Amino acid sequence: MTMQGKVAIVTGGGTGLGREISKLFAARGASVAIVYARSREDAEATAREIGGGAKAHHLDVSDEAAVEPAFAAIARDHGGIDYLVNNAGRTVHAAFSDLATLTGAAWDEILNTNVKGTFFCARAAAPYMRQRGAGAIVNITSTAGLRPSGSSLAYSVSKAAMNHLTRGLAVGLGPEIRVNSVAPGGMYTRWWSSRQTPEQFAAGVGVRALKRYAHLEDIALAAIQLIENPSATGQILIMDGGQIML
Repeated sequence: MTMQGKVAIVTGGGTGLGREISKLFAARGASVAIVYARSREDAEATAREIGGGAKAHHLDVSDEAAVEPAFAAIARDHGGIDYLVNNAGRTVHAAFSDLATLTGAAWDEILNTNVKGTFFCARAAAPYMRQRGAGAIVNITSTAGLRPSGSSLAYSVSKAAMNHLTRGLAVGLGPEIRVNSVAPGGMYTRWWSSRQTPEQFAAGVGVRALKRYAHLEDIALAAIQLIENPSATGQILIMDGGQIML
């Protein structure tokens, strides 16, 4: 499917999974708005690498007052908005038994970015998508939102909320705008690469039906496929190599 003439926003789009999603959008001909909060150099480097009118845009998605003006600027710079991938996220690493680490500030940081930020961005993008007559949103959630797992209890709760938010937005924004989620299992990201080799990570992610974890490229492709599929809305696509079944 060609996306020539389309505009895609990817939050957290300069590193890790967001970078892979940005690359796939650009390969299909879309103009990509790479939104970043902290990783300016990475976002700008990704924009230069993928070309095709890609630009880096600074935005903290948890800042409600900043989101709508930022999306208006993106729409002006790129000529509209057709697609949105909510990939930006925050976490605090803590064992599920370690309740003391999950202070009110930690909960606020995680929920404000992962849940509220996803909502703020979807709300800001929707009018521009409706102007085009159609649009698609994909939220990057996690299998941690389907069972108690992941980097912390607060993170797991936030991803469960995002999964439910996905279905609520699918109802509220249809029929013009489709909304889906991709729920990855463990991903070998930059955070992990500073702590483990790919082989060590693969050995520690548990039993999976496919005997492999989903690579970033696999998960990015799943996000693009949900963008492209005209019948998919309100879906949560699990990408974990089959771990959650076992």
